[in-house]
Amino acid sequence: MQALLYKEWLKLKPYWLLILLGNLAFCGYLFLDMRHQFRIEHAEMLYYQASQIGRLFYADLRYVPLITGIALAIAQFAPEIIKGRLRLSMHLPVPLAPLVLAHIAIGLVALGVVLGLDMAALAITVGVFFPGAFVASALETALPWMLAGVAGYLGSALVMLEPIRRHQVSYLVLTVGVVWLFHLSTRYEAYDRALPGLVLLVILTVPAILLSAIRFRDGGR
Repeated sequence: MQALLYKEWLKLKPYWLLILLGNLAFCGYLFLDMRHQFRIEHAEMLYYQASQIGRLFYADLRYVPLITGIALAIAQFAPEIIKGRLRLSMHLPVPLAPLVLAHIAIGLVALGVVLGLDMAALAITVGVFFPGAFVASALETALPWMLAGVAGYLGSALVMLEPIRRHQVSYLVLTVGVVWLFHLSTRYEAYDRALPGLVLLVILTVPAILLSAIRFRDGGR
């Protein structure tokens, strides 16, 4: 298992570094864009827009976690499935569930590091230009977007692992629906009370992945 984890990390590392650099570049753009806003407008006007009108100065970040999660899942699982390497790994003397969960865990850790840096960059950016209360609000507002990235990663892995086409379509529709729920509102802290239920929906993807992995190992039976 340790060797498999190391192999998975070596395979994922170059793609992860590219994704990480892309996210860092976007965070730099977000900071420069907000600084530009404060240079061309009065600070009190921007504070009014943020606190009274509800303008999200960091709204461009909204879909970045989702794109990150999907890209990471494709980088991790597409080569394994296309070249059949994952099916070979499933016939090793290792129980299927720990094997699949180890692959998912590596991907989630890699994704979590990137999304954690995105949240840290958001906190720094907002903290430079706004009072501390705005930082907490920005993190709470962006948290559903980060969870959408996790849902995108798990849903993409589920769709790619599923060998039966009708199940693939069903899982794709369900994944799109869950991701859509995370992006349903752009108001500040709109998901505070709904997050536990949405997190549960994301967690339920994991046993579905195990079922798809069994069918994938057995050739779609």
